[in-house]
Amino acid sequence: MEPETANGMRRPPGLWLLTVVLLASPVIHLLALVFHTRWLNFGSRLPWDGFVYFIIAPVVGALMLRRHERARFSVYVFLSCEILRAIRIHSWLLGLLSAAAIMYLQLPAPRRFHPSVDPRKVMARLRLGRPTS
Repeated sequence: MEPETANGMRRPPGLWLLTVVLLASPVIHLLALVFHTRWLNFGSRLPWDGFVYFIIAPVVGALMLRRHERARFSVYVFLSCEILRAIRIHSWLLGLLSAAAIMYLQLPAPRRFHPSVDPRKVMARLRLGRPTS
């Protein structure tokens, strides 16, 4: 079990599952390549797919693990791209799993654990580098 975080919240089990799958995607992709099999889009020999599963997915997983303020946005972008990839490769299962994960992120517990980006904070950071008139 994960100890409680500073604000007393525990990571919901669905977020653990999504985080672990993202972090483990290089291993899953490599195993699919070694065994010459395709599962969802793992095992694709296209260079872009390798980049996505060896680099991008673990970075998104690490953002989620660290509770980075942009983790939620990163997961949405990643899963939206997975849906487009599912359409390209005609994988209904990949599309449904990605859409289900996006819908899961809309539930109250995941939204509390990974809150949306605060636009005021973003605007304040953008103004930091500009001289005020």
